[in-house]
Amino acid sequence: MSIISPKDIKKNDFKKNFRGYDPNEVDAFLETVSLRYERLFEENSMLTEKVKSLTSDVDVYKENESTLQKAIVKTQDMSEEIIANAKKRAENIIKEAELNSQKVMQEVDKDIMTKKQELEEMKLRNDKLVEDVKLFFLEKLNEMDEFIKNRNIYSMELANIAATNDENMNSNEDEDLSKLKKVSISTARTNFSD
Repeated sequence: MSIISPKDIKKNDFKKNFRGYDPNEVDAFLETVSLRYERLFEENSMLTEKVKSLTSDVDVYKENESTLQKAIVKTQDMSEEIIANAKKRAENIIKEAELNSQKVMQEVDKDIMTKKQELEEMKLRNDKLVEDVKLFFLEKLNEMDEFIKNRNIYSMELANIAATNDENMNSNEDEDLSKLKKVSISTARTNFSD
């Protein structure tokens, strides 16, 4: 079907018959149809251009939508990958923290055991030291008791010796006196006088 332009409508000539239509009416009608057709043709051209422009825009939007969808899918994939990596890192950090805490706990337990052993050894040394000090003081107390006993014994012996010496001196004096008496008696008999 060929496209009829408004000019074609205006230029179109009809054969004239004896009994045909009134040429003025036909010309006026053709002029009206031509004007309307021209407006419709122009509108159609504008709408066709608009459709082309809108189609172009739609194509751009579709391309942008496709790009955006791809970007969204890629972003979702990346976010899922990031989340997965973050979860793995978190799990690794948790495992590492658990291992470190276990190591620390083992070291703390080891330190506690070491300190307990040292404390036990110190208690034993302290108990031994206390026992040694007790024994030392008991020995010194026994030595003091022995010293006091010996001193008392020596004091008693000295007192006995002193008493014996006094007695001996008294008896010596008595002997000396008796000797003197004897001497004086014997001198008296011999008529020697002092």
